[in-house]
Amino acid sequence: MILKHINPLISAELMTIMMQMGHGDEIVFADRNFPAASLADRLICYNGVTITQLLPAFLYHFPIDYVVEHPVHMMRIPVDSDYKGNVIGEYQTILDSAHGANVSIGLLDRQAFYDSASRAFAIVATSESARFANIIIRKGIVRIGEEG
Repeated sequence: MILKHINPLISAELMTIMMQMGHGDEIVFADRNFPAASLADRLICYNGVTITQLLPAFLYHFPIDYVVEHPVHMMRIPVDSDYKGNVIGEYQTILDSAHGANVSIGLLDRQAFYDSASRAFAIVATSESARFANIIIRKGIVRIGEEG
């Protein structure tokens, strides 16, 4: 089915999940190293697509919760890691742009992140190769004037 103004990266399955989610529900975007299949109640596979490609298209439709301290969580990068990238900064730019304001990203240790991800409404498994690129986003409400 083809609709106007829907980014082709947004599959019918992902759009359905976004519409089924209620305020306070969370969705995980997982990198290729994340145990998505073993943690997910609802798994959506996006082979060949990175999180940085998918996130702007997703956030165009998805209201981020604004009543909690951290509506977004990422995995804390261990101090002894050799990781040199800036995935948190990249996501911060995408989130702030889509939300129109600063979005607070909370950091969780690995096991706490996995525990939180296992309770998420859905997990989107991507081909993202950046390490520590997993992100949990909490759905907010659509405010007056945002209906489209």
